[in-house]
Amino acid sequence: MANLFSYRIDNHGDNVRPDSIQQARKKFRAGEITAEERQQVEDDAILEFISFQRHLTLSCLSDGNFRDGDYRSAVLQSVAGFSRVPDAMEPSGLGTWTVDGPLKQRKPIATDAARFLLDHTGFPVKVKLPSAAHIAAHTYTPDARRAYPGAAAVGDVVAEMLRDELELLFEIGVKFVQFDNPDYFTYLAGGEVGEMSFDEALSIDAAVVAGLEKDEDQKVALTIGWEDDLAGDLDVARAERLFASDYDKFTFPFHTDAVVARNLPTLVPDDKQIGIGIVDAFAPELEDVDTVMARLDVALDQHDYDRIGLLPNRGFQPIHYRDAPLSIEQQRKKLEHVETFATMVWGNEA
Repeated sequence: MANLFSYRIDNHGDNVRPDSIQQARKKFRAGEITAEERQQVEDDAILEFISFQRHLTLSCLSDGNFRDGDYRSAVLQSVAGFSRVPDAMEPSGLGTWTVDGPLKQRKPIATDAARFLLDHTGFPVKVKLPSAAHIAAHTYTPDARRAYPGAAAVGDVVAEMLRDELELLFEIGVKFVQFDNPDYFTYLAGGEVGEMSFDEALSIDAAVVAGLEKDEDQKVALTIGWEDDLAGDLDVARAERLFASDYDKFTFPFHTDAVVARNLPTLVPDDKQIGIGIVDAFAPELEDVDTVMARLDVALDQHDYDRIGLLPNRGFQPIHYRDAPLSIEQQRKKLEHVETFATMVWGNEA
């Protein structure tokens, strides 16, 4: 069987934070501990999480995004020009951020965190980041016109930063980088997001990986959604354009009959990989084995057997300042469930 480095047993990222991290953040905000002491707590929790992942036989290891406030934080807190809007929240529960001036990177976005992982494991390392278009679509407001003429201009700047960060991540030895832009489920249903059009979003996110040189075992994925289904009819032309971009892998949910019926795997070119989210990261109940295997049969009939990876439909705790729907133990059982299905499909070569 060919090894196409499809990272078959995957963890979406944004894992449930242990209480030690949550308590350390509260103490830091209250001025009871230093930033260095908070980081030590994060380091210890990540080392424990590395061990946890090894026992699950995941194909690649991450830090669970334990250092991040939410799934966008690596960018928003590393770039001057973004600011948190006090007491404002998006409908999803995310804190609202906006562009309040020219963007300038003030510290590494992900490489420092990645180096810590690389120093403490010999397994392939995965890094998860928000996409440039997603950040721009959700931070650009009319007030930002003083610095940028539109959301696309913000996205172009962030894309340049993420391209530089991506190249550095691969240079230091990271094997797998995943960019998240769940807005594509809106775009693929014919909608638009804020002041960002589908054409603009695709151009921005595609620029991050266009012509990228990397080793055979280094892959870049784009998460295009994590909801139960699209909000409207699938725009096939948009999907085909999206899947033609230079990402190695496209990740999307595959945990409901509704989203399986969209037949997304059949639209992904044969030379691309897919990551399909087969378990619900927000529902504690374990999925019925026969139901999931029937859904997997659909994907296996539509796409190359060796170019498929399995994972949860989304992160388990994408927002650390909101309670996680699952406990750490329930999360473990979900990831073990993913491992079980991978073994049922590929046997010991999963």
